[in-house]
Amino acid sequence: MPAYQLESTIGDNIDRVISVVANWPDVEIIVINDGSLDETGPSVEKAAARHESVIAAGYPKNRGKGGALKEGFAQSSQDIIVFLDSDLDLPPEQLPGFLNEFERLGVDALVGAKRTAMTPGRYPALRRVLSLTFAAVNRILFRLPLRETQTGLKVFRRSALEDTLPALQTTRYAFDLELLVRIRKAGGSMAESPVVLTKGASSGLSISTLWEMGRDTLKIWFHSFRWK
Repeated sequence: MPAYQLESTIGDNIDRVISVVANWPDVEIIVINDGSLDETGPSVEKAAARHESVIAAGYPKNRGKGGALKEGFAQSSQDIIVFLDSDLDLPPEQLPGFLNEFERLGVDALVGAKRTAMTPGRYPALRRVLSLTFAAVNRILFRLPLRETQTGLKVFRRSALEDTLPALQTTRYAFDLELLVRIRKAGGSMAESPVVLTKGASSGLSISTLWEMGRDTLKIWFHSFRWK
């Protein structure tokens, strides 16, 4: 769970995840404070003191979501790895069903697909158009068997991440795309499954974010010809 500037909610969010997975065996909940300037780090440490299965991780300078997830993976030990955004725009109550689908399909990576949740009235029209455009560009450039890559709920087999995740060069918004392209290039299998969004989930995108995503997508496409 990568976390940045979430001092007011991160403690309650961790408790909520714990309530979902409390009876699961060998669970590690690794929460990475991605260089937050507020009290996110101390809040995560307090949660770790309350819950034996919570591991508090982090560092002083912001590295972006990709950097946080790489740090979390380095501290993990289990064979199944879940990426879950700490703001809980994607409710953790859907984790059991999502993991059941992962096992049923037998893939190396299962990606949340929020397309059906991005209905008019919940997501702005421009945001939906941009999501569709980004997905179409990715299908053309990378031939991924996915309509979406950026959703903040994914599950992986450890073997799919061991070689691909440490090699990633992108650490911010296009991190997910590079990771999935590398897994696909390495022969990994993947699929997507619908996920539910919290009502009022964040949907804003700045011009600078769009520019960064477009730039990094082209970089990934260019470099991908050298990946095996």
